[in-house]
Amino acid sequence: MSDDPAVAALLSEYPPAAQQLTLRVRKLLLRIIPDVHEHVYPGWRIISFRMGDGHKHQICWLAPQRFGVNLGFEQGAELPDPNGLLTGNAKQARNVHIRSASDVDVPKIAALVAAAIELHRDRR
Repeated sequence: MSDDPAVAALLSEYPPAAQQLTLRVRKLLLRIIPDVHEHVYPGWRIISFRMGDGHKHQICWLAPQRFGVNLGFEQGAELPDPNGLLTGNAKQARNVHIRSASDVDVPKIAALVAAAIELHRDRR
């Protein structure tokens, strides 16, 4: 389980396989986002990853699901997605549905996160 009590509490509501998958992607995000700040929103059931304080600095989020985890991007509609990972039809937000360990393609996910970081930096 997670070393962060807020993350552990959120994940305790999900099956073990979903917990492990969420923790695997979380570890990747904590490693690749510079100066990352993590914040758990229990009511929204998400873990937010930011480059600064406040929602405006959010790069992405994880939303645990019963059968996996969604990696979400607030400005996902603006991100390049040559590998076709992003899903959704909201005005801006897009998600990557991760259902198994084989879906955790580190280079492809890292490329999306890098693009989200660049978009964030351009808007500051």
